[in-house]
Amino acid sequence: MKDRIFFPLALLLAVGMVMLAIWPAIGRLPDGAVTGDGSNYDLITVDGEFLNKVMAGGDATTELARDSDGDYLLYIEAQAGLLGPDAEEGPHFRLASDLEVQFSGRRIRCTVRMRPADQKGAMQAKVNYSVGRDGDSGWQVFDLAQGFEDFSFEYVVPDHIGDQGFDYFAIRPVVPEKSRALLVERITFERID
Repeated sequence: MKDRIFFPLALLLAVGMVMLAIWPAIGRLPDGAVTGDGSNYDLITVDGEFLNKVMAGGDATTELARDSDGDYLLYIEAQAGLLGPDAEEGPHFRLASDLEVQFSGRRIRCTVRMRPADQKGAMQAKVNYSVGRDGDSGWQVFDLAQGFEDFSFEYVVPDHIGDQGFDYFAIRPVVPEKSRALLVERITFERID
């Protein structure tokens, strides 16, 4: 085979193999633990397509939706009596080890920008920062309004001693009966000291 045919065919084959390898990841939404990726750890924001990292847990429903402007929102729905008391037994996401280290022993402000869903809208929501076996912030309950509002609480994250555990952040509607839903626009973690 002549060089002028062989090298273009070899290049075409190499490009085809690379495209075949990355094809499954094209258009895929992010998932897994929330990480700071070595950026400024003083303010971590989870919004847009990264809201997809919230797992349903328990018998809840979580899905990424779009508003009229095309921005991503997280829809969370739960039925009465079907979610466990622990953070990971309902809608939650795990914080990666880099955030666990950066937040260990520090006071952080957790803020969730949310509102009731249009259908089955929740009147209240509750959130919790959990350090697993080392404790948690307790469920912080907020009264929701018609429009998006920021709801915040502060928590001193216990020092991690020995092996890293798993830190979780949980958010769910308060469900007194039937089912309730809410929409989340953004979640932020701010190191205060």
